[in-house]
Amino acid sequence: MEDLKRQLEELKKRLEVLEESIEESPVDEVMISIKQRLREKLEKGALELDEEKAAKVLKSLANADRIKILRMLSKRPMTFKELKEALGVESPTVSHHLKLLKRTRMVRSREAYEITENGRLLLRLLEIIVALGEVEE
Repeated sequence: MEDLKRQLEELKKRLEVLEESIEESPVDEVMISIKQRLREKLEKGALELDEEKAAKVLKSLANADRIKILRMLSKRPMTFKELKEALGVESPTVSHHLKLLKRTRMVRSREAYEITENGRLLLRLLEIIVALGEVEE
């Protein structure tokens, strides 16, 4: 229990440093969202990794076409037909991709498909991860 308290205090300190750096530089809405969501999780003491959920999220992103879908939807909502034409793949493939992205709440469908706040957050995190590390093929 003492170890958990120490870890929580360390996370709070890191959040304070993050807040200071955010206040000193211009940020986008996604980074503000990350800050708010982290604060809420820290206050609840609920910043734990659920391996099953993490695996589902990673699986939903483990395809270049799904990442392309997120990038396209981050620019504007698109219909199924527009996504199919932009990707150049068959309808069942697009349906499969959208099903996985909807299941993990990264995409929602209304009149057209649109990216959610979770999708924007994960897309931003992917950009950061890729920028920080080289991936060997």
